[in-house]
Amino acid sequence: MTNRYLLSIIILLFTNSILSAQMQSGGLPLGLSQPESLLPAPLLSVVGPDVAALKKADERNPSNRFAAPVEVDVDINSHGNWTLLDDGTQVWQLRLRVPDAQGLLLFYEDFNLPLGAKMFVYSPSTNQVMGAYTGQTRHRTDRLFTGIIYGEEVIVEYQAPADNFTVPFHIWRVDVVYKDDGPDKSLLSFGFGSSSDCHDNVACPEADEWQNERNAAARIIVVVEEGSGYCTGTLVNNTAQDGRLLFLSAFHCMDTYTPIYDLWRFDFYYASSDCENPAEEPEFRSVLGCDSLAGRRAMDFLLLDLYTETTIGMEFHFAGWDRSGVAPDSSAIIHHPRGDIQKIGQANTAATIFPNQITWSNGVVTPPNHHYRVTYTNGTTEVGSSGGALLDKHHRIVGQLHGDAGTTTCDGTIAYFGRLSMAWEGPDMGSRLKEWLDPLGLLPMQLDALGGLRSALIATDDNEPVANVGVDFYVDDQFIATTYTGTDGRLAIPQDMPATGSLRMEFAKEGSYSNGVTITDLIKMQKHILGTELMSSYKLLACDVNNSNSLTTLDMIRIRKLILTLTSDFGSDSVASWQFFSADQTFPDPLNPWFPAPRNNIFNFNMETGFRLPDFIAVKSGDANGNASVD
Repeated sequence: MTNRYLLSIIILLFTNSILSAQMQSGGLPLGLSQPESLLPAPLLSVVGPDVAALKKADERNPSNRFAAPVEVDVDINSHGNWTLLDDGTQVWQLRLRVPDAQGLLLFYEDFNLPLGAKMFVYSPSTNQVMGAYTGQTRHRTDRLFTGIIYGEEVIVEYQAPADNFTVPFHIWRVDVVYKDDGPDKSLLSFGFGSSSDCHDNVACPEADEWQNERNAAARIIVVVEEGSGYCTGTLVNNTAQDGRLLFLSAFHCMDTYTPIYDLWRFDFYYASSDCENPAEEPEFRSVLGCDSLAGRRAMDFLLLDLYTETTIGMEFHFAGWDRSGVAPDSSAIIHHPRGDIQKIGQANTAATIFPNQITWSNGVVTPPNHHYRVTYTNGTTEVGSSGGALLDKHHRIVGQLHGDAGTTTCDGTIAYFGRLSMAWEGPDMGSRLKEWLDPLGLLPMQLDALGGLRSALIATDDNEPVANVGVDFYVDDQFIATTYTGTDGRLAIPQDMPATGSLRMEFAKEGSYSNGVTITDLIKMQKHILGTELMSSYKLLACDVNNSNSLTTLDMIRIRKLILTLTSDFGSDSVASWQFFSADQTFPDPLNPWFPAPRNNIFNFNMETGFRLPDFIAVKSGDANGNASVD
């Protein structure tokens, strides 16, 4: 028997506010705060896609595309104009229009803003603002995208420091929103506040026992060559319990398309603080980019490895899992319906293993016994919910949402979840979960969540993860273990780590002192001392190699001796080859970053209820331009 079910595959995207996206620092562009000080932004009009043809194609073959890409070629040398302010700041602006567009998403490559520069993206009609993007808006690749600006026009504003003429980015693609949700709804029915009243917020009493999972679930903005969209996914634990950012979602989120994984964005903490729907959009933090590790259409799973570069200071929860294949007798799902804030759906009745094949609305056929059939007791499923984890009563993942049965009324909704147990094995590592969720080869049937002391990220101030950092852990002066960071910069927490006590961590990274240290660094130091080109706080700490809490020509002398191989280190009483700082450290005066605490790479913490291990910044001593190897 073959049944036809509707697939909740259409996933739509909505506005990216000033408080979201990749490490934005806030503020207003001069075009809004001081428009009288700038020349008018010149207009570049771009021809949009054939909307009628796109909608006809969507009718013939339902898809998740809501915005179609248009190729452009824009940088500060080819378009826009400049205004020189009295303080020497250079301001570049461009007004970009795609007639009749419902919204615009801009994509950038060669993105590298110099120190002191800012970039904003905003609407000239609604004052919707994204930014400021700065030199801290870094990524594993040199690409970036800014979320949707509603309407047909957007202004890009770049503020460059005086006498800096580098080209900071190239706009290579604009996605044009063409698709609404039917004749009675506009695109604005997606995103914040748009989901059905059927849903309970994750902060409601009904979700009291699911609060840990709030920090595991995230909304995905999916970017493919053919467009953009929404899904949901969940961080998952592995037997190494090392905090690797393994993220489980649905295969159909990108099926039949060409995914651009380094531009996928994962929005964490996007939730209300209480049960009532908030009047204003809550803040969230984003992780930009991922690698695809494994996936398969039959049970609709997709396992991703999130990039760590934008995770400094973020706290995560890694959900456990159960691969036994036993249908849960009760379950829950935390998801982002229509791209809205986190909601919870629950089923107080037992799931069943669906015995028949399923023919989905996009023509995909999945085999018998590959899905759980779940009837919601409260809540429902909507577009954007796809990929949300099915959690059993032990809070372990047993599947991920594929789609519904075509009826999504309040409560009583029937939904189908790909079974995690069926995804455990497969022809190769790219089609199964086994090696990724069980890297130690322990073959457990279940694994609980990774909670308690969080895994810390160790990265440079340019957000590059640093590998092979060794950390000795002591609790109450008793040695616990030494662990090392992997290539993702994540520091594994020792097993059997006590939850309370006096924690001491001693950091070290082996390698040559000369790593990354060249004549170029001496030139940058000289420019800083002369005041012609100032360095950032962490670069100042890097170049104070004689540990004097200042940057002088004496530091340059020691570095010059190392470059000339007259010495193998920085001399007596100097700093270590690598220095480490808590990412929670702030610098009220960026040009005077020195503080009384000794720079000995030793950190002491009092572990008590609510303690969180901070992330850490790794600084290669003597490296002023950040080109040291981090392997």
